[in-house]
Parts: sequence; C-alpha cells; structure tokens
Amino acid sequence: MTEESSNLFQDDQMAFEENLETDMVGLMTIEDQQALKKRILRNIKAGIQKHEQKRNNRRRIFTYTKIAASVLIVLAINGALWTTLKLEKHTYQTGSNETLKIELPDGSTALLNSNSSLTYTYNMAFGFDRKVELIGEAYFEIAKDAESKRFVINEGDVMEVEVFGTEFNFKNQNPIHKLTLIQGSVKLGYQSEQGNTNRMVLPGETIKLDVENHQLEAKTVADPIKLLAWQDRKIRMQNESLEEVLSIVAELYDLELVDQTLPTNYQLISGSLPLTDNPNEVIENIEVLFDTEIHLEQNSIRVQ
Repeated sequence: MTEESSNLFQDDQMAFEENLETDMVGLMTIEDQQALKKRILRNIKAGIQKHEQKRNNRRRIFTYTKIAASVLIVLAINGALWTTLKLEKHTYQTGSNETLKIELPDGSTALLNSNSSLTYTYNMAFGFDRKVELIGEAYFEIAKDAESKRFVINEGDVMEVEVFGTEFNFKNQNPIHKLTLIQGSVKLGYQSEQGNTNRMVLPGETIKLDVENHQLEAKTVADPIKLLAWQDRKIRMQNESLEEVLSIVAELYDLELVDQTLPTNYQLISGSLPLTDNPNEVIENIEVLFDTEIHLEQNSIRVQ
C-alpha cells in the first residue's frame, strides 16, 4: 500500500468515527442529550476547580513558606541582638585567708583581699564600661585607656574612686572607707558637709573617710608598699622596731595604736611575720618576737 493510499484510509476511518458518534447522539432522546451535556459540563467544571484548588494550595504553601522564613530571620536577628546587648554580670569572691587576682577585660587587674568581692558587667556590643563594685579590699593596677576613658569604683557610693591609669589600694568595708595611692593620681568623690565633693589624692597618701562627720583624714606614708603586706600574707621586716611593726599592723587591720612612749631597749627584728584574718593572732606573734605584752581591746593596741 502506498503512503497516499494509507493517508486516505486514515482519513476515511476518522470520518467514519465522527459520523458514528454523531449518529449515536442523534439516536438519543433530547432528555438524554441534555443529561449528557450536563454531565460533560460538570466534569469540565470539576476538572477546572481541581486545577484551581491545586494552584491555590501551591500559592498558600509558598506564602506560608515565605512567612515562616521571615519569622525565622526575625527570630535570628532578635537572638543575635539579645546576645549582643545582654549584660553579663561577673562576680568574684574570696573566703577567709584567701586572695584572688582578677584580670579585667580592659587589661586592668585587681587583687582581692580575703572576705571581699568584686563585680562588673560586660556585653558584646559595648564591651566593658570600666566600672566595678568592690566590697572589702583590693589592690588595683589600672590600665590606661586609649580614649582616656575613666575607671570608676563604687560609682555613687559614699566613697567613689575615679582613675585613668594608676596603682592603689582601696578598702570599702563598712565602716572603713580608705585608699592608699602608690603611683599615678586618683580623684575621690564623697559626701562632705557641703554636699558632693571631690579631692585629688597624691602618691604616698592614705585617705580615710569619716562617714559620720563627712570628713577625710589624710596622712602621708613614708613607705606605702608596706601597707600592701596582706598580698603576701606576711610582713617583711628589715631591722624593724616594735613601734614600726605595730604601726603597719594598725593600718592593715584598721586599729588604733594608742599614743604612748615605748621603751627604747626593744631589739630590732628582721624576718617575716605571718598575717591572718584575725589580728589577735598577729599580736600574739609580735609579743613572742619582741618578748613583751601587748593588749588589743576595742580596736586599740596598747603595749604594757
């Protein structure tokens, strides 16, 4: 069979099928034809609705996905901001007869004496604000800041310390508020009878605040390093007299050395004197070293 004959045969077959369908519809009653048309329309409409529903479902899924992604992005941003802005509070504390050296975020250091605590805050966004709170006693070595940002201890308290770069010893242990400056300069803020008052402290000065009278008691110490003996938990003596040793002990424990004329026949002592949190134990050791009787009553030292 040639290609032309084959095409003619296919065309005749298609014409036959169309005529057959037309004849079959023609044989149906009008009611059946209308029912058939309705059924065909319903199927077409159902197909369209099904297609629309699938398309709407895809749109909803896409919309929900975008919303979920947006929420996740917002939560991630908020989480990052919270982490960045959250204040982290750091507190260090010592027990009896214990010291602790603390490295601060700005490069400064603080050596805590026994029964003391130091607190500061830090966050990732702004870093360390160079402000700390001290209860007890500590020796500070304050690093200089490139932007000349001040370092403040106990801001707004009865005795506030403001420095830029220096070394000093500070005691904030009610009712004692005392500072000894080793080097550099320090500005003290306190409540005087005239209100808020500032005073600059010079190296070698020991400043003590009389809280009741709102006055500062200042004196110059010949060798302020000796007042840091608590750091090693011992007093190092080099041909020291009884009066010299008791003067150091009085400063370390905030005691009063009763003004009296001490005998001059006491020997000079060299060596080291252990320090503890109990001044009575230290006084007893001094009694043995100098072979004398010493009384400690109501924070007053008296030699017999």
